[in-house]
Amino acid sequence: MYVDLTMAVGPETPVYPGSPPPAVLQWNKIDVHGYYINVLFFPEHVATHVDSPAHFVPGAKTVDQIDVSRFSGRFVAVDFSRLSPRASVGLRQFEEALPRGVELGPGWVVLIRTGYDAYAGTDKWLEHLGLSPELAGHPARVDAVGVDAPSPDHEPFEVHKILRGREALNGTLTKLAAVVNRTGQFIGPPMKAGGGGAPVRTVAVV
Repeated sequence: MYVDLTMAVGPETPVYPGSPPPAVLQWNKIDVHGYYINVLFFPEHVATHVDSPAHFVPGAKTVDQIDVSRFSGRFVAVDFSRLSPRASVGLRQFEEALPRGVELGPGWVVLIRTGYDAYAGTDKWLEHLGLSPELAGHPARVDAVGVDAPSPDHEPFEVHKILRGREALNGTLTKLAAVVNRTGQFIGPPMKAGGGGAPVRTVAVV
């Protein structure tokens, strides 16, 4: 079964405060030009996207410099949607929530369900859960962490910096309820662009 974990990009897509909203401009029309083309304008950190190490670490790798193999791997999804707003998921909480038999390490992608994708575009969206610095520095060096919230943490973005320093990727997803407590194959290669992030079409195969 293929599960699409991707937020759609369009004029109504919510963005992180300070970012420009996406715009879609129809450039060619079939009845006029014989073919259909849109021009898209949006920040690289919009909807479902991946952060590169360069997002917070000067001189670090941009998206196009990361080996494409890092954007797919074995995933496990855990649910913390019952925690209070702005709560921080601790290492012990996370370990207790892992399905039995899962041993994390290189090649793994950890998906954290917060449930806050349901509030995208509202004030509550920005009250999302986050990861604790202790969890971000988990001894098992996973390849990537995905959350269904606008960010894995809040200012001053310590978790972002820990993940970037370890060259662990992170991304913004949606509809993680469909894969909670499951494992499977994660597929999420981004647009090949030289920046601090890039849009992704993300799929879980369970």
